[in-house]
Amino acid sequence: MRGGIWLGDVVRALEAAGTEEERVRIAGLLGFAPRPAPVDDAPPHREPSPPSDDPFTRPSREPDSWTADEPIAPPVPEEPAGPVDLLAELPLLRPVPHGHEGDAVPREAVEPLARPTGVRLPLPHEPLLVPRWTGAIVRALLSRPVPEGPVDIPALIDTLAHERPVTRLPRLPVPTLRYGVQVLVDRGAGMQPFRRDQDELLRRVRAVVGEELVEAGYFSDAPQRGTGPGPRWTRTAYRPPRAGRPVLVLSDLGLGGPPGHRRRGTREEWTDFACAVRRAGCEAVVLSPYPAHRWAVWMPRVLPLVGWDRTTRPGHVGRRRA
Repeated sequence: MRGGIWLGDVVRALEAAGTEEERVRIAGLLGFAPRPAPVDDAPPHREPSPPSDDPFTRPSREPDSWTADEPIAPPVPEEPAGPVDLLAELPLLRPVPHGHEGDAVPREAVEPLARPTGVRLPLPHEPLLVPRWTGAIVRALLSRPVPEGPVDIPALIDTLAHERPVTRLPRLPVPTLRYGVQVLVDRGAGMQPFRRDQDELLRRVRAVVGEELVEAGYFSDAPQRGTGPGPRWTRTAYRPPRAGRPVLVLSDLGLGGPPGHRRRGTREEWTDFACAVRRAGCEAVVLSPYPAHRWAVWMPRVLPLVGWDRTTRPGHVGRRRA
């Protein structure tokens, strides 16, 4: 390509020419005229070509005037007589020595990586509660005080000072787990990110309280919609445990979940649940994975809430429940 003219344009124009002289003129007009041969001082006399109706062969100016301004084609390089070795002209690089000759540092053997397998290993899991405090937190959550400790001396002295009969010795309260626990696990959309934490905490509760004293039930968003130990289609209406057994709820009370989640538990449903538990003579406490500043105002008024995160300590549980 030269300027804005392609070789294809030159070929098509030359095919349209009738004589060799017209081809030379066309090539010159397009900037592809061959270098003129050396001639004498007097230019040779050229016969004017007859006029033509072809627009491709009609000259735009006089024959004697366009040859003076004709661009000169660049010389065609001559091909070498034989093959040229380009590598022979390049300077050879000398290797850079590393240390003394023969002092190569031996490399340590590296074990190859294990071959990939189709087995999917679970990712490492960090529970929401500090593991070394989980047992103490579970005891503080689920234990009930019973008057079975040492004799309450101040209470006994007060009874004798007022000349009241001593029918039985007053004793100090001590915590116990013998009443067991009912654990309600929320499997709704809001608690989906915390399912491994729910399963891990349920396992720790069974280890602390005892397998035979733990009653586990699963529900979605609200216990009244169906609670049971099996899949969703096997769940029935919620039934509180026997009197005296505490209820531990692992739920967010409808706080989490996607923005368009319409099945989240409502305030009215949780209020009805709390009333049903109290009528049965039981106490309920909720472990919420969300911080206290995100709780709705009505949540701690309806049910006792305890934060379920790394900041939870066994001493915090008693103050929250009180």
